[in-house]
Amino acid sequence: MFNKLYLMILCAFNITPEQRCRLNTRSDFGEPLPVILRNGQLLEPDDKYGNVDLRNGETLTLSCEGTGSLLHPNAIRQVTTAPITCEAGRSFKNDDWLNAPATFYQFRCQEPPSYRSKRTNRTCFDENPIIEVGYNVDHNFYPLYESCFDERELKAIYSKYTQKPYNAMFQQKVDRPYFIADDNFRLVPVETLFSPRGQQAAVAQIVGHNIIDTYITNSQRLSRGHLAAKTDFVFAFSERATFHYVNCAPQWEAFNGGNWNTLEVDLRNHIHAAAYNTTIYTGTYEVASLVSQFGRRENLYLYLDENRNPVIPIPQYFYKVVYEPSSQRGIAFIGINNPYYTSKEARELFFCEDLCRGKQSFNWLTWHPDNAVEGYTFCCTVPNFRNVVTHLPEFEVSGILT
Repeated sequence: MFNKLYLMILCAFNITPEQRCRLNTRSDFGEPLPVILRNGQLLEPDDKYGNVDLRNGETLTLSCEGTGSLLHPNAIRQVTTAPITCEAGRSFKNDDWLNAPATFYQFRCQEPPSYRSKRTNRTCFDENPIIEVGYNVDHNFYPLYESCFDERELKAIYSKYTQKPYNAMFQQKVDRPYFIADDNFRLVPVETLFSPRGQQAAVAQIVGHNIIDTYITNSQRLSRGHLAAKTDFVFAFSERATFHYVNCAPQWEAFNGGNWNTLEVDLRNHIHAAAYNTTIYTGTYEVASLVSQFGRRENLYLYLDENRNPVIPIPQYFYKVVYEPSSQRGIAFIGINNPYYTSKEARELFFCEDLCRGKQSFNWLTWHPDNAVEGYTFCCTVPNFRNVVTHLPEFEVSGILT
């Protein structure tokens, strides 16, 4: 009875069941992808499989602001930002700048849209500023994630963002842009310092040029380590926005591509399978150290500022705190960012009972926690993590997210 009534309504308005649009993150979004808004918000998929469903007549806004005009074979004039209206399937229209219904995949920008950071009036740990990263469209700013940024030591304390089941269906084959800094690092030459050569030179100044080659090798070097990962975001424009220095810290390359990457991939897939809607804080804690040529253990920084204060520390720990607000459950994953500790030394740096080790409820996690090259790793309850790392804002935690 309901199906018959539904079809009668569709016929009365000359609409068939097929007259809706469905776009999938893996197949229907071209490159360079415009920034896409829906109902005044950055576009999100509607289900865990990366599908975006729109009713006939529903509108999306596309923007290439800052990098030129919107491109499409059916375009009849140049526009930077414009709405398009769902017709059916993957076909959209706008009679003002398109001469015929247009296939969505062919909407492009001349160059990838320009993302930027914006300092807010909000503060985080130790009264540091919260900096948002996102896009400007028609005089409005649309943030993708936020960074708690220490302006004294010029370091990212943590990045905060959401991760949902659809994030596992991120858009693929998105080129990696260069990192940008905007004006968050004062006059410090952050691009040079974060380069492999710059990081090696900085460490050599601290530990001594005579032994730097024992630490920085072809298989062990420092890299730009994302906090919020590129593929923790689903569309090309959001993936690119992770390449900002307020979302970055020096990270040993083998750890970056080892257990840290394993955690990112496993967690993304687990959130997809478990249908969790999470808030994630990915951050850094304490300062890594190495033994110098004089036998002293020295803390590692990339630069001395104009007052000879060390800034841009190489972190001792990277962490990822995952919280599901609806159930008030959470967990903290921690990795040690130093391949030169012995197993005994690393264990002494574990500051809680390792929840994940040997537990059936964490068999989805495939990292190698005792591998020095890939990075020593462990897990904590959020309360135990907070007892040591006091960075996070307050939120109620009633259980462990497995």
